[in-house]
Amino acid sequence: MNLHRRAYPLLLALAIAATPVAAQKQPADNADADPIEWVEADDPAMDAAIAQAQATLPEWLGVLANPPRGYANIVFKFPLGGTEHIWVENVRRDGDMLHGTLANNPFQPGWALGDRVTVPLADVSDWAYFDAAGVAHGYRTIVVLFSQMDTAEVAAIRRNFGWSKQ
Repeated sequence: MNLHRRAYPLLLALAIAATPVAAQKQPADNADADPIEWVEADDPAMDAAIAQAQATLPEWLGVLANPPRGYANIVFKFPLGGTEHIWVENVRRDGDMLHGTLANNPFQPGWALGDRVTVPLADVSDWAYFDAAGVAHGYRTIVVLFSQMDTAEVAAIRRNFGWSKQ
């Protein structure tokens, strides 16, 4: 089973009470891990979202290289340990590598919120940022998880991501 972590930029984590809707399993030695959503490793919708994120990665890299005024929360997601897709913030690029810090408290033991990571561009499974108008771009894997969430939670995310009018 493959994990895709449901997470929001830190500013929104306080605004949205993320209620886990799928079965949660917390390892005994990392009981403080953030809530996660379990997704089958061969889930076609998630695979398509990851493929679309990879195909549009140049858009995100352009924003990362030269963020327009007012753009914020420039983050990406990758499979920590090969399975737990987790957000990374404070991102900088060095050639084909991205460096940053974990923006969530991982499920996997041995990792913690704020740990530094180095990730090849080829391992990016999602990306996101907010434009100056407060509209979120990217978050393709989050949209796939909408089908596992209750309608109130989806509405809150859409509102907080500036998608309520879309």
